[in-house]
Amino acid sequence: MSNVRKHRAWIGGAAAVAAVAGGLLAVPAHALQGTAADAAAHSHTASIVIGNAERACTGTLVAPQWVLSAASCFADATGAVQPGKPKTATTVTVGRTDLTQGTGGATRTAIRLVPHPERDLVMVKLDTGIAHLKPAVLATTPVSADEAVRAAGFGRTKTAWVPDRLHTAAFTAAAVGSGNVDLALTAVGDGAICQGDAGGPVLREKNGAQELLAVTSRSWRGGCLGTPSTETRTGAVATRVDDVRSWVAGTSYAVPGDLTGDDKPDLVAVDDTGKLRLYPGTGTGGLVAPTVIGTGGWSGASVTHRGDWNGDAMEDVVARVNDEIRVYPNLGSGTLGAPIKIAGGLPTTAQVVGIGDTNRDGKPDLVVTHSNKLFLYPGVVGTAAAVGAPVLIGNGGWDVMDLSALGDANKDGRPDLLARDTRDGVLYAYLGQPDGKTFGDLNEFGRGYTVANRPLIAGAADANLDGTADMWATAGDGTLKFYKGGTDIHGPIDGPSIQVGNSGWGAIRSIS
Repeated sequence: MSNVRKHRAWIGGAAAVAAVAGGLLAVPAHALQGTAADAAAHSHTASIVIGNAERACTGTLVAPQWVLSAASCFADATGAVQPGKPKTATTVTVGRTDLTQGTGGATRTAIRLVPHPERDLVMVKLDTGIAHLKPAVLATTPVSADEAVRAAGFGRTKTAWVPDRLHTAAFTAAAVGSGNVDLALTAVGDGAICQGDAGGPVLREKNGAQELLAVTSRSWRGGCLGTPSTETRTGAVATRVDDVRSWVAGTSYAVPGDLTGDDKPDLVAVDDTGKLRLYPGTGTGGLVAPTVIGTGGWSGASVTHRGDWNGDAMEDVVARVNDEIRVYPNLGSGTLGAPIKIAGGLPTTAQVVGIGDTNRDGKPDLVVTHSNKLFLYPGVVGTAAAVGAPVLIGNGGWDVMDLSALGDANKDGRPDLLARDTRDGVLYAYLGQPDGKTFGDLNEFGRGYTVANRPLIAGAADANLDGTADMWATAGDGTLKFYKGGTDIHGPIDGPSIQVGNSGWGAIRSIS
């Protein structure tokens, strides 16, 4: 077996043996010696190819846009793993146990690396999410003594340098002590972890389902092609993941308001020519130069964005265009796909707000105003974009209100609604309630936001990344202001503002 270590993971042979304590070799490059894997059971397993096949590893899809693997697969010459964009172009193929197949699964480009600060683990972000494949479920408990597990990988076998098939093999895992990060594996039969298996999943079966216990890290490589025949040891070491579930979840968390995939909330605007513009956020409340993501036909539309509607972990754009509510899937970096109609028959003056996931079922929801009433359109759970029948949640007084998605203003885990009374310019925060369907009584958020003074307002989620919901607003002089969210004894309020757009915002007709 080979040892995927944090130092020069791709060096093999005598040099690698001398460099690693205990003689374990790095497992950097190609499949697990064992039996061919069942495609359905391993649809979450990924083949990772770095550069022009200079290096190869295995990984596991743990969220629609994230693969978990061994950090040492991406180590540079110094042994360090640099966070951020991979230094070498990296291709990730998920859900295809036979790499010669041209269909099935999905192939993506790695755009970001997030190494664990202390373990041989790395989260690999994909350029676009994968909606049709189910991520692996992380184990919640560590292995027990002599527990039977299976490992999978695209590495070498006994006879093939670069096999095209995913292989699996059985191992026995030793119990881990408190604080231990490594999991010792003993091969059952002639299984072995070979070069290229690094980062592959170590799985237990529980109640007929698989759980991800660890990812392979180091092995002796006994029996693998290219290993001296004198090496007969087939033991291995894997890095446990059952106790880092919060790190995995926190890394893969989709930031509300982020369309570009950089974990910073963005602003979308319709200009006076009917184009849809995307202004990427800087993470400080500011914005960079826009790109046009809709070339025309957006005049009069009610545009919003807050949440993933098709299950690929990327925030999508939702708009009321004419009398229809449509979802525009995010194809990556904020570019939009063909619209999907999810509702119709609305007045052409209806306001649509992507509020977020009000009922915590994992699907975003919408609030819509028309006919002086407020309606909730609950998102339907599943990978398809859909909403259920509208629910009346506000009986009157809504025609005078400009609405926007504020974010979680009071930090209770529920999205809140921002409303500006166009008659007097008072801003209100309607706080989300535990029932997931309604909003509490109005809570004054700020004053002085008349239509003349601040023509357009938009909730900015947490645009400056300080943990508090913020706001953008255009000014009567054609500039754009960023309002840092704040609180007082009564709850969330508007905070101090800075100018983040110098001119030209008078030509903008809506912001969200």
